[in-house]
Amino acid sequence: MKKPTPLPRASHVNKGTSVPHEELPWPDHDSTVLRHRKLHLEHDRRPDVTNLGGLVLPLALLRRLDAARVLDERVVVLKMHLPYHESDHVLSQALMLYAGGTCLEDMAILQQDEAVLKMLGAERTPDPTTSGDFLRRFETAGKLEALRGAVNELQDRVWSKPRRWNWRSRKRSKNKRPLAVLYLDGKTKPLLGVTKEGADFDYKGRWSYSVLVASLDDGECVALRLRPGNMRSSDGAADLLDEELPRLLKHYETVLVVADSDYDRFDLRYACERHQCYYAFVGRETENRPEAAESCENWRPFRTRAHRREQDHRKRAADSFEPRRKKSNRRRRRAKQRGFTNLQLVRQHVGEVQGPDGSRLVLRRQLIDEERGKPGQRELWETIRYRYIVTNLPRDWSPADVVDATYQRCDQENLIAGLGSGIAAWRMPVAEMRGNAAWLEIARLAWNLGKWITHIAMPNEVSRWEWKRFRRAFVDFSVQVVRIARQTRVRILGTHRFSRELLGALRVLQI
Repeated sequence: MKKPTPLPRASHVNKGTSVPHEELPWPDHDSTVLRHRKLHLEHDRRPDVTNLGGLVLPLALLRRLDAARVLDERVVVLKMHLPYHESDHVLSQALMLYAGGTCLEDMAILQQDEAVLKMLGAERTPDPTTSGDFLRRFETAGKLEALRGAVNELQDRVWSKPRRWNWRSRKRSKNKRPLAVLYLDGKTKPLLGVTKEGADFDYKGRWSYSVLVASLDDGECVALRLRPGNMRSSDGAADLLDEELPRLLKHYETVLVVADSDYDRFDLRYACERHQCYYAFVGRETENRPEAAESCENWRPFRTRAHRREQDHRKRAADSFEPRRKKSNRRRRRAKQRGFTNLQLVRQHVGEVQGPDGSRLVLRRQLIDEERGKPGQRELWETIRYRYIVTNLPRDWSPADVVDATYQRCDQENLIAGLGSGIAAWRMPVAEMRGNAAWLEIARLAWNLGKWITHIAMPNEVSRWEWKRFRRAFVDFSVQVVRIARQTRVRILGTHRFSRELLGALRVLQI
C-alpha cells in the first residue's frame, strides 16, 4: 500500500512568484520612501471596472462542470421561477462567499457591481432578503439532501479528471488514485440568536450548533453535517462514513480514515472495515491499555517530523548552514520564578502490541522531566506518559509511519479555521436548522472552488496558502469588462503580480 506523499509547504517568500531582488526599484531621492503627496478623489460613472477580477476563474470552472444544469436538475425548491432558478441562488451565494462576503447582506457585492453582472451575463442577482427566503425553503424533507447530492456530483466530476487537467483533453481518467486520507473532526459554533432552531447547550453551557467536518488531506472539504450543540463530536460519524466512503472508493483505490480520541469507537472501526478501508484513531486510555504499554518490548527511538526535517536540512546544507543562536526561554524562567510546575519532553519511543480485536495498538512512550516546587527548592522528577493509536494499517507501515499519518490530522484545524475566517461558513444566517445546513453546503461549494482551482491549474505551493492570502492574490484585483464582437473580454488592469499564473489557469479551466 502506497503511503501518502508529504503535503507541500507554503513558503513565506512566495517561492516562484516573488520579484527578483535585482529587479526591485530603488528611490531616486534621499528623503523618506513614502512621499505623502496630496491626492484628489474623482468619480467616474463608467461601470465596466471591478475589483473582483478573480471571479473569472470560478466562473470558468463552473461552466466546464456544467454546474447550473446539475443544480437545476437535482434541486427543486421553487414552484415558480420569478425570475431566478435554483442554480442562480446557489451559485450567487457561493460566488459571494468566494469573493469575501460574510453574510446575506453582502449579496450586494454582486448585485450592485455592473462589471460583475457583465461577467455573470446577468441583468440582476438575488436580493439578500430573497436569498434568505430561498434558504428557508429547505425545511421540506428531501430538498437539503438534493442540494448535497448536487454538490457531491460536482465534486465527483472533478475527482474523475486527472490531478492536473490537460486543457487539450476532455477524456476521463480510468486509473484510480492510490490513497485518500479522510480526516474527521467536530466544530462547535456558539450562537447569539436565541431563536435558532435545533440549537442546544454544549458541554461548556453555550447555546450552540455542532458541525461534523470531513475533509481530505489536500484541504478539500468532503462533507459538513449540522447538529445540535449537545452532541458529541463523533456522533453520527459512522453514518457519514457509510455515505461518503463508497463515493470516495469510486475514485481512490483505498481510504484511510483519521480522527482524534473521541472517534475511538467500535461503530466507526466497523464502518471502515465494512467498506474495506483503513483507519487510524488516537486511542483513549482505557483500563487495559496501560498494562499493554508496559508489556511492550519492541521500543524504538522516535523523532518528530519537524526534528527530522531540520536534521535533513542541516545535512543538505552542511557547508552553508549556520545554526542560529537560540534566545533564552523566558516562559520557563518565569514559571520557575513563580513556582509553577514545568514539563519538558526529553525523548520519545514508539512500539506496538496486538489489540484485543485483532487491530494494531501503536504506542508512543514519552519521557518527561517534571520540575516543581518553590523557588530555591525545585525538584526534578521523571514521568513516563503513553499515547495510543488504534489502527488496521498493514504491517509495512512502521509505528513511526502510523504516528506521522495520524497526527497529520492536526492540519484539519487550519481548514476548520479557514472555513470560518475565509469563507464565513459558520455564519448561520437564518433561524431554521435545515436552512443553515443548506448554507453549509453552499459554503462547502465555495471553499472547494478555491481548492479545485489551485489543484487543477495553480502551482503546488498555492494549495497550502491561507484563504486570505489566496483571495488577495487571485480574487481581489482590478479588471475591465467589455463586450467586443459578441464576446465578453476581461482585461487585467496594470501590472498584476500574478498575471502569468492567472492567464495560465484560465487557459486550463476554459473549454
